[in-house]
Amino acid sequence: MPHGSARHYFANQRGLIVEVVRHLLDGDLPRPGETPKQQVARWLGPESGRTRSRYELIIASFHDPDLAVELVRGRDRFVDILVERGMTSSDATELVAALDGIVLDALLREQAPKGVDPERIFKKFGAKFP
Repeated sequence: MPHGSARHYFANQRGLIVEVVRHLLDGDLPRPGETPKQQVARWLGPESGRTRSRYELIIASFHDPDLAVELVRGRDRFVDILVERGMTSSDATELVAALDGIVLDALLREQAPKGVDPERIFKKFGAKFP
């Protein structure tokens, strides 16, 4: 994108990056009626590029506090959805972290989405979802 266009629509390059991060994180949220297994399969299958980008941004956020704020905000939105579905806030926070670990491990091992079963983790937290 030309510099002038970025400044016109986003005030500066930083604004563009923040909007890209927000868009990326919005796509990671559970979709209505989507099971955890379907969500993780989406992250590891057709949206694996988006998922890899999210992990790269997490690493970048260690050196960029503004980016870290956006990533935490995105994770908190996911936690809020789980709380709305009946989980406690602390369990939902831990579940999001556990899902991150399973997905990261599957990406590193180049594991097929069908080989990843996030529902086992949901059951450990006592969560029941469609």
